Amino acid sequence: MNDPDWAAKNRRASYNMMPRVENWTAAYKLSQEEARDIAVTYVLNNYLTLEKPVTFGQDGAPTYPKVGERARLKLDNIGGVRFVPDSKAAAGWTMTGAMDLRTAVLAVRLGIYLREESKWGVSTIYWGGMGVGRDENDRHGKGLAIDFHGALTNFGKFDVAANWGQQPITLPNGKTAKAWPLNVMPYFRLDVDTPAGGFFYAVYHFLAGEASDNGTNKESSIGDRSQILCPDTPDPGLRMYHQDHIHCEVASS
Repeated sequence: MNDPDWAAKNRRASYNMMPRVENWTAAYKLSQEEARDIAVTYVLNNYLTLEKPVTFGQDGAPTYPKVGERARLKLDNIGGVRFVPDSKAAAGWTMTGAMDLRTAVLAVRLGIYLREESKWGVSTIYWGGMGVGRDENDRHGKGLAIDFHGALTNFGKFDVAANWGQQPITLPNGKTAKAWPLNVMPYFRLDVDTPAGGFFYAVYHFLAGEASDNGTNKESSIGDRSQILCPDTPDPGLRMYHQDHIHCEVASS
């Protein structure tokens, strides 16, 4: 059959189908075209709302958003989760800043995982740095990164600062410390069998599979060198700035 109208309708209909597991690609590995197509599918399946409605051309391909185009995301539904800015300056925001669509895919997948595919039943994620940074040329300003500050879950609210970064560290000698000594290589200070420890462990390892990690085929663990930054990041120069959030991104190092 060589019917242009049929081909266009078939192409348009293909965007209604959610990505299949066997075709899964980590968010940070997606091409701009793949990210755009997946973002459109999330919009059509009510997992995402962009600043403007998705539109299609006569050939059935999206005309908005275009490949490589950044978009602002409405905060009331990203992966079925409400995203709330953890900043007084952004308290009234209803949308993120302009996001790379690979980062949008990452945010949706994080929401779906924490709400539907794990025991945590997350309804709200508290965030920073989505499409806004110290300047427009850093990873946050370019829409390439997310700072995860915490979440409201079936087990209560977990806050990275209060429930991780401010928690005491049990050192190898059995003593406790408020901060990592320079001569001790960090490791996950929390017990994974506690609610907070289990939750942050799950978030980190989800991100290690979807966001830029360590440049190898082996996912990092908390305390390893990684582009995912957290209160127990090994680099002391970076660690001091990540006591209240988990930083993740889709940019390569």
